[in-house]
Amino acid sequence: MKVQNMHTILIAILFFSIPAISFAERYEVTLPEVAACLKTAQPGDRIYIKDGQYKNMQLKWTANGTAEAPVTIKALNPGKVKIEGASFLRIAGEWMCIDGLFFTNGHTPKGAVIEFRNGTALANHCRLTDCVIDGFNPLRRDQAYSYILLYGQHNRIDHCSLTGKLNLGVTLIVILNDKRCLENHHRIDHNYFGERPVYGSNGAETIRVGTSQQAYSSSNTVIENNLFERCSGEVEVISIKSSDNVVRNNVLLECEGVVALRHGDRNTVNNNLFIGHGRRNTGGIRVVNAGHRIYDNLLVGLAGTRFFSALGVMNGVPNSLPNRYCHVLDVKIYRNTFVDCANIEFGTGKDLERTLPPAHVSFTDNVIVNKQADKPYLAVDDVSGIRFEGNKVQLAGAYPAPGFTTEKSAIPPLPSEAVLRKDKGASWFANQVKKEPDRIRKEYRVSPDADLAEIICAAEPGGIILVAKGTYLIQHSLQIDKPLTIRAADATHKPVIRFNGIKPDNMVTLADGSELVIENIVFDGMLEPGKALAKAGISTARDMIQPYALTVDGCKFLNFGEGGFFAIKATKGTFAESITIRNSLFRNLSGDAISYAAEKDDIGRYNAEDIRIENCSFYRLLGLSIHIYRGGSDESTAGPYVTITHCNFVDCCNKERGSVMRLIGPQILTVANCNFDGSGRGGASIRLDEATWEKICITRCNCWNSGKIITTTPGAIQGKMYNIQPVYTAAEAYDYTPAAGSELERLSIGLKR
Repeated sequence: MKVQNMHTILIAILFFSIPAISFAERYEVTLPEVAACLKTAQPGDRIYIKDGQYKNMQLKWTANGTAEAPVTIKALNPGKVKIEGASFLRIAGEWMCIDGLFFTNGHTPKGAVIEFRNGTALANHCRLTDCVIDGFNPLRRDQAYSYILLYGQHNRIDHCSLTGKLNLGVTLIVILNDKRCLENHHRIDHNYFGERPVYGSNGAETIRVGTSQQAYSSSNTVIENNLFERCSGEVEVISIKSSDNVVRNNVLLECEGVVALRHGDRNTVNNNLFIGHGRRNTGGIRVVNAGHRIYDNLLVGLAGTRFFSALGVMNGVPNSLPNRYCHVLDVKIYRNTFVDCANIEFGTGKDLERTLPPAHVSFTDNVIVNKQADKPYLAVDDVSGIRFEGNKVQLAGAYPAPGFTTEKSAIPPLPSEAVLRKDKGASWFANQVKKEPDRIRKEYRVSPDADLAEIICAAEPGGIILVAKGTYLIQHSLQIDKPLTIRAADATHKPVIRFNGIKPDNMVTLADGSELVIENIVFDGMLEPGKALAKAGISTARDMIQPYALTVDGCKFLNFGEGGFFAIKATKGTFAESITIRNSLFRNLSGDAISYAAEKDDIGRYNAEDIRIENCSFYRLLGLSIHIYRGGSDESTAGPYVTITHCNFVDCCNKERGSVMRLIGPQILTVANCNFDGSGRGGASIRLDEATWEKICITRCNCWNSGKIITTTPGAIQGKMYNIQPVYTAAEAYDYTPAAGSELERLSIGLKR
């Protein structure tokens, strides 16, 4: 009996010691069937999803596995499970792994695309791997949501590709507003964060950990071994707003922004590689708060300054609230290498509020190589609170200051393209910036008896539409949704477009996908008997998600006879990468001529990144000739960049308190060689409302019988200004080129010949 009992006991021990995974189930189901499988799923079960295009999937998955036997939900063929339309995923439970899903061609109807919670239940010890979210955007760019909200504790997001995000909202947020999410120890690793173009507003970070309200809560999130490529939504690519996080071994490639230690203490940034290739606003690390360690980072070819600097150690606000700028204290910055970076600075953001320079900061054993620079850093404020020691420099000349020696140092070689991308992002996805396809520049010839709208609709991307002389009556707006050139076949006989519809509409509407070049066309807003007026010559669609580009050259905009109807206008929620308007005439307009001022929320949002207006004439305007607006004092963006040169303004905006130009908030502004003649008499020739950090230059302009230039900071007006009576070549023919031999011509003020 004893021997038999012993055998029974041994069999029982062996039975119960067999891992639970031995009895795991394997399912092969469609995507909608996953939820039913999860109701009975046990640790170790594996659910494989069949290939398909699944639309309008609102998925809510909860499962509980173990560390040894997680519940796995995996695409049978990674990338072949496409989730489209109005879709989202919610996950909760313990030890669940989701693998190989592809979110594309859709949007989330509610919340984020993926959330690590389902109702009030959170996810812990869960993993999202080898998944892609690509271009999962709403119709409008100002409709805000994130790709991923990371709740709970001990979750991991790895080998995923998050790209193509165009709408407002942080790409990935680590949520800390629940005590169950603190000290979370999440890992975000080996992911590819793809191109995100400049958004033109705060709220377009790529990763954010916490908010200012959790600044002094420990998150313990690790962000490592990721590739961020052209993540340029706003200044903060990675925004740390909590304590005790680690950012290491990442690559930031041509990102117009920085790793921002924005709120919170004791964060570590080490062994990261920043590559700018001289691209505008590429940056490195910005420092606020206390106790950080920043070391062994390599920063190369970064062109950013101020908040976009390779290193910006900020001034603080005395007695600061958590959501402003707390004092930089007890920060160690060491063994970093800066190569050909435009700016390293201490005291960043100094102004009447931010008056506390950094203190108890050490800058030691760093290497700075920049043969174009005379000094290694910019002292915006007092640097007596910074200890410089053991730093090596190679500059334009010797730099004998204490803490620095001039000597040659070995510069680590940059890794190859293949090495940068290796093991980053989903294994089955093309983890690189999408290249523009080659376009055949096919020509289309149009005469007045043809249907111009139909030809534009049928034209291939990159096409050139040659418009013969004559008048083109259009009943509906010409819709542009592709790269296109519309050009007069004969520039000396400009074709005329007139609106002939029964409801007010634009003459040309720029929609998603538009890159329009329009040359030598006349937009005549004269009312046709029994018809409606054109709302605008060129404007934007009501709903847009993609940035667009516009070039107007040699065109005329005439006879827009209502105050709310403009020649060229952006609408709210739209954004242009570039606007170029040159060699054009605007006359007899009751509304504004050029208006990029639809964002009035005063939160730093604006309608166009780069605006260039040159060699244009404005005559007999009731509204503003040029109106550009970026309100508020937010510093999360660098634009808009505005250049206005060699323009004439004759009899423009003379109403009481009017302005010929109203330029509110451009951060980089040049107005040069412009002529104001009998304009702005009831108010101003130029009205600014600029912040102290904005780079403003108004120079070499002529104001004859015109309003004053109103600025709010000293130094905006630079160089000589003039008060000369203009003489024109042929004003009666609207040719406002300075007459040959006139003083304005000699000074090169007004139109260039």
